[in-house]
Amino acid sequence: MDNANDVLGTMAELVSANTKTMSVLGARAMVLETFVNAALQRLTTLQRAEVTRSFRQGIEEVMCCMDDVALPPEYHSALLGLTNTILAALGRESATRE
Repeated sequence: MDNANDVLGTMAELVSANTKTMSVLGARAMVLETFVNAALQRLTTLQRAEVTRSFRQGIEEVMCCMDDVALPPEYHSALLGLTNTILAALGRESATRE
């Protein structure tokens, strides 16, 4: 019975650690999304084009670095989904005139 308690204790620690990690990732995602939304509203059309080129290049570099790492399909889906969302937002006209 002691072994079962040890295993349950270890599992509880693992769940707690994973929950904390997910909370940190969630908080970071919320801050970054808020920043992106705030910044996009202030970019001119020319600035959006420049950011789009730079962002695409950065994403390509990230994808090249991850080519040798086995990652689940959910990683790739999330990366491409968020990338496409940001690119679409960058493609919309800015409220700010050039």
